[in-house]
Amino acid sequence: MRRAFLTLTTTLVLTTAALASSEWEKPGEIGVLAGVGLGDDNLVGSDNDSKVNALIGARFGWHFTPWITGFVDGTWVSYQGDSTLFGDVDEYAFRLGPEFHFNPASKWQFFANVGVGMMQLKPDAGDSEGRGFASLGLGLRRGFNPGALRFEVRGDQTISSADGFGDEDFTAYKLMAGWTWGIGGRPTDEDTDGVYDKKDKCPGTPQGCMVDETGCPLDGDGDGVCDGLDKCTDTPSGWPVDASGCNRDSDADGVADGADKCPSTPAGCKVAADGCPADADGDAVCDGIDQCPNTPKGCRVDAKGCPLDSDADGVCDGIDTCPGTARGSTVDAKGCPPPPPPPPPAFIPEPKKELVLDRVYFETNSAKLKPESSETLDKAAASIKGFPDVKILVAGHTDSVGSDAYNLKLSAARANAVMEYLVAHGVPRTQLAAGGFGEKEPIADNKTAEGRAKNRRVGLRRVE
Repeated sequence: MRRAFLTLTTTLVLTTAALASSEWEKPGEIGVLAGVGLGDDNLVGSDNDSKVNALIGARFGWHFTPWITGFVDGTWVSYQGDSTLFGDVDEYAFRLGPEFHFNPASKWQFFANVGVGMMQLKPDAGDSEGRGFASLGLGLRRGFNPGALRFEVRGDQTISSADGFGDEDFTAYKLMAGWTWGIGGRPTDEDTDGVYDKKDKCPGTPQGCMVDETGCPLDGDGDGVCDGLDKCTDTPSGWPVDASGCNRDSDADGVADGADKCPSTPAGCKVAADGCPADADGDAVCDGIDQCPNTPKGCRVDAKGCPLDSDADGVCDGIDTCPGTARGSTVDAKGCPPPPPPPPPAFIPEPKKELVLDRVYFETNSAKLKPESSETLDKAAASIKGFPDVKILVAGHTDSVGSDAYNLKLSAARANAVMEYLVAHGVPRTQLAAGGFGEKEPIADNKTAEGRAKNRRVGLRRVE
């Protein structure tokens, strides 16, 4: 195994000169590695004083992009062990995986790689054994012409135990330096457009241009300004553009001269897609200059687009059908004084119907009226006094919470409290009566809080 490994390494070294001068479509690299290996206790024993051991190896890499390289490498380390069972151990490790370059445009490039592979362990005493392993490497790379210098620290962790070699997994650490050859070491990209020079058919691409796979600038709208520098990437074909790839606009209305049907639009006007002034309210003053853009249709306006109102009644001239309204008068939508308001609603119930008094409130489980009930009750008193021939029954109701007897008593007390309030505010006692109905006449579902609130009420009934 050792002879095969050394033969492979020698072959790779001897072929580097030919590879360095060849023309590769996708540049690669090949080289040698040297360093030291450190094994853990499972590999070399816990009492071993010589845990640092010489390492040699070889590497092949393929640059798929400036940021990603695929690699295959192999290393050989001869560990000096203190185990009387195994003695010294030769390790032959082969792995492959991707390598990531974090700053490919820099001379010194940081990288990280991950890999999986197989290692062959050959102890002085005992049988050889193969182990699968996974590894992680971190390092620094410096490109030259025609090669590159690299430094790497790596850890290998076996992932498959087997009987015969300690029956344990182990970890090996490797510190390596190396030199690789290739076409100019790492592929170059002089115009930094992301396409290697050997593949770049347009090597003088301006900085910032987007390019295709051959390195030539893209120009999606065909205006002669490359994508990436073009600030107006949807310029219609054939229209003249400035250095930034944008169409000329002589009246500065945002519509290119080639499409502008109103090329002399006044400054400040908002325009439609064809470059002609927009006038949302149709008052002949363009949007942008119009300081009153929501003028009602039919209004006469001044030069700023604001409605004229000669009688200052809030209804513009042109819509005002009563233009001589006295200053300060209240007017309707047509500028005319509104008709007198209808009389307030009477608190007189229709026959055989109950009129529920809204916003009449009591203390919880009490017949004591809350102060906010006075507004409704005052209006009711004033209304009832206006109909002295009508007799009214004040009816109290509760929800279904509590016993029937309690609810009947509470509803009667609340009806009586309302009646006494009306009497105190001028309604003749002979015109009123009070009665409690408890929970017997619900008007909503007592299973919900909303329904129970509606059922707790006081109403007025007309007595025939």
